[in-house]
Amino acid sequence: MMHRIRAGLALACTSLSLAALAEPAAARSATDLAIPWGDWLVGLLQPVTAALVPLAAAAVTAGIARVAPWAASVLTRDRIEAAIRAGAEFGQNAVAGAARGRTVGVDVGAAVVAAGARHVLATAPAHVVRKAGGPEGVAARIFRALPLDPQASAANVLAPALTQLREPDKRPA
Repeated sequence: MMHRIRAGLALACTSLSLAALAEPAAARSATDLAIPWGDWLVGLLQPVTAALVPLAAAAVTAGIARVAPWAASVLTRDRIEAAIRAGAEFGQNAVAGAARGRTVGVDVGAAVVAAGARHVLATAPAHVVRKAGGPEGVAARIFRALPLDPQASAANVLAPALTQLREPDKRPA
């Protein structure tokens, strides 16, 4: 099928160029033979561009369709990482006894993780939270992003943070 389309396109281009050359030559006398290159070129390029512009648009659209899933996954991953960084910073700023730039102790680690996760859950788009693994995934990512004391572990920081996250917020409004 593609071979027939190519053959037809080649035949059309050849006949157009011959017709463009023959018509001005037949109108003039044999001694005064001048080829109007500008008119001939415009006459040839109009049908060619009419055929090539839709093909180029289809090629660009196909290229975008192939790149779109990859670009969407990269952008979503960047959004997740930005939300986790913001949650970690928020948790460090919101909890007394924790400061940004310093290691987080085991005693305040769970509160920092829970506060950061609540912040991400409240501010990030739902699809970003889903891609991050839901509330538990967000808390686990914040736990891994924090500079914790060497004594900190998932058992003594992340597990209590998940418990705090599942409980309703008891802070005064």
